Amino acid sequence: MPDNSSPAYAKQPAGRPRIPVIFWLLLTISVSLVFGTVLLSNDMRHLRAVGHYFGFDLFPPEVNPQPPKALPRPAPATYKLPPHTIEAPVAQTASAFLRTWRISGPAMCAALREAGIQTSKWAAASFDADTFECFYEHSGKREKDQLANSIFVIVRGDAAGAISNMRVKIVNPERDQNGQLDPAILRIFETMLRQPQWLDFHETLNAIKDLKDMKEDGFGASISFTHEVLNPERYNFTLSLDATSGPEKRTRNYFSGRTWLPAPEHSVAANRTQPKLLRQEPPAENRN
Repeated sequence: MPDNSSPAYAKQPAGRPRIPVIFWLLLTISVSLVFGTVLLSNDMRHLRAVGHYFGFDLFPPEVNPQPPKALPRPAPATYKLPPHTIEAPVAQTASAFLRTWRISGPAMCAALREAGIQTSKWAAASFDADTFECFYEHSGKREKDQLANSIFVIVRGDAAGAISNMRVKIVNPERDQNGQLDPAILRIFETMLRQPQWLDFHETLNAIKDLKDMKEDGFGASISFTHEVLNPERYNFTLSLDATSGPEKRTRNYFSGRTWLPAPEHSVAANRTQPKLLRQEPPAENRN
């Protein structure tokens, strides 16, 4: 009987050759590279097609935010001017700027008394019952050939207290050491120029202080300070308010006190809060 036991050195039957694992690995990598190249080529259109075939989108489109909508512009506003604003002015209806007295006659007289000029009370004039006035008069002694020193102040108006004019006449006035008008007399003009509150006559007081002739007009007001030709030591001061031109008269008539309520008196009250322009020295016997 043959012995079927195979010895250890017996040959094994020949079988199918075995493929190394490294081969399959290289093959897988090669195939993957080929598929990847195909899918990624042509701007990845094949990859998008595959994803679309299986029902999913690998690259969703970017959603750009919409720019904000501009707000609608409001319709331009339109203004209609009344016809008279663009029409040419008519000379017969033209008006002009015009001053008004911002103080009444009684208040002006009281302001002069506050300044030390002892005027009379506001009352009807002796020569005309329709004219009201207050006045102050002072005369000094005459020395040799010189004129006597004298001062005359008068404020005139009507029964309602509206001032028509203010006048001052000084004869041979006293002067200070600089040759200027004595401060006690200058106080009269300071009060008359300050109370109406017309600030454009700012050079007038300096001319009066130096006893120089001057005259100014503006917006219906006229102010003058002059010496008499035949006697240089007589000086006349006039402050009046009178509408002369047609436009000024129309303005005055429009703003007449018969149409509008009168303005409140405040000048005298304001004057009490202001410091004295000139300080009066007490008599020598009372200084101690």
